[in-house]
Amino acid sequence: MLKITKISGNIFTDRELKKRFEALDKQKKCERLHLTRQELEKTRLRKNTDKGTDVGLTFNGNTKLNHGDVLILDEDFILVEQTPEKVLSIKIKQNSNQTEALILLGHIIGNRHRPIAIDAQTIMFPIQADSEVELFKNLLAEFQDNLELKIEERVFVPRKGMDVHEH
Repeated sequence: MLKITKISGNIFTDRELKKRFEALDKQKKCERLHLTRQELEKTRLRKNTDKGTDVGLTFNGNTKLNHGDVLILDEDFILVEQTPEKVLSIKIKQNSNQTEALILLGHIIGNRHRPIAIDAQTIMFPIQADSEVELFKNLLAEFQDNLELKIEERVFVPRKGMDVHEH
């Protein structure tokens, strides 16, 4: 088992590291460690990479893995890749009831204790089943003409401070 206790960097925030990753990846010297969003939060984890390397992660309590983190650099390169999950995207249409719709939407999502991400006029949060779309449609029925709802598979990264404990 390969024991890892530190993160070497992140390819999305370090240009030089990204270049090194791309060069090593062309040479087939990179491995990927696929983790769910929940696994990223663990400080102790044992899992295999896509090439079968047995990896044991042990971090202090303040360390949290992120999509794009690099775990070792030498001749080998292990890249953390977050697995996509089902996300409900709700886009707010521009109209006169926008403020009221936003307040109601915040209340409904908050009561469900969901982490959120915000991108322009779109609010996103993870869902466990397609049937939850119907639930949210019913809860937001009063404002259905002001909202566009869609399900997509994507890497969900909660907004800083909005990664609340999900029920």
